[in-house]
Amino acid sequence: MKQALICRVLYMLILCVVGMLFVAEPAQGAPVPVTKRGSRVIITFRNIPAEDKANVDGPYTISARDGSLKLPYIAEFKNMDGKTARDLEDKISAAYKEAEIYAAPIVSVQVGSDGEVEALNMRYIQVTGYVAQKRNLLYRPGITLIEALLECGGITDYGSREIQVTRGTQTQTYDYFSASDRAIKLNPNDVINVQKRGPFESRPSKVGP
Repeated sequence: MKQALICRVLYMLILCVVGMLFVAEPAQGAPVPVTKRGSRVIITFRNIPAEDKANVDGPYTISARDGSLKLPYIAEFKNMDGKTARDLEDKISAAYKEAEIYAAPIVSVQVGSDGEVEALNMRYIQVTGYVAQKRNLLYRPGITLIEALLECGGITDYGSREIQVTRGTQTQTYDYFSASDRAIKLNPNDVINVQKRGPFESRPSKVGP
């Protein structure tokens, strides 16, 4: 009986040793994508008011100049390049809670390798700065600068007549009170940024050429 028990224990030990010898090393997964300056990420929110979804969901651009990230209703995030999706999710969620904008937002971020996010990306136009309502508008062919601004409630009293439109890495400034500038056609993923009005900036009474 004792000999049988010893044999059984030895058999179990041999099985354990053999099993350990054949356990493969964990496979090395693909590198976790991180943000880069000038790259785009897709951010979606859950557990927030339904009417706010259209304002905050969508693609955003990590600034090519300084790695900052601008989101609606909240201060600009600094040094957001070199971050994983989890890094961004935690930081964004915490910031909205700390600012008491949303009580318990659930933030999801897609950070793709080169070209991957663009393939997943819906076609949006991002409108930010001094507008009545910062939004990510679904792109439609033929949409003009003034149409996009009006869909966001127009510029505020603090908004400048100088409107920046960033397309890729190029930024162009347009005049809100110029009919020709208002009529420019927008492209998917354009970013419209209404600057702050300067203390001596004039406001014409009507739209010019």
